[in-house]
Amino acid sequence: MIRAATRSNVHYQWGVGVMTSLAITTVVKLIVSTAALSMALVVTLELAFGYGATTPLPSIVQWTSMVAAYIMGAFWWFGPWPTLGQAFAFVVIADLAIFGATITANFAPEVTLGKCTFLIPMGMLAGFFFDKWRLAAHIALCLLGTSIVAVYIVLERDVDTFVAAVLWAPIVVTLTGFVLILQATTQSTRLEFE
Repeated sequence: MIRAATRSNVHYQWGVGVMTSLAITTVVKLIVSTAALSMALVVTLELAFGYGATTPLPSIVQWTSMVAAYIMGAFWWFGPWPTLGQAFAFVVIADLAIFGATITANFAPEVTLGKCTFLIPMGMLAGFFFDKWRLAAHIALCLLGTSIVAVYIVLERDVDTFVAAVLWAPIVVTLTGFVLILQATTQSTRLEFE
């Protein structure tokens, strides 16, 4: 267990070192911050234009997701580069907030499922910086959340199962495929330079 934790931190520190040596730390922070703030802005607009949740519990989930996204965006914009634990917590909280804001919004089913693509920037962060176990946790959350949304639009919004599958498949392939390719490339690059 200690060896796996050490290996995870070494990989993370290697990623941070590469980013620092390329002098792109600020750019990466701004990209992650912009992604989080964009998620928050979308929920803000949903609420402002009448697409917010219509019952108390979903409204609480939607507001909590929005506030969390604003806080995370500000953290990445103004804060220092996070530790491995903080970065992993950010990705997990962002995954849950995206899922929460997605399933509670009062949108057409296609838009509801399409909002799951906000998980892609989190995957880019996870794919480059995280070890395989943390990346697997992110992928599992993405698959679970996107699948729940797909089942939800079939059961609750009367979308045909085939249509839901056609919407679900490219999102899932993009979410998982892209981060796995990025992670494999990162691992092989790291091994080549060690």
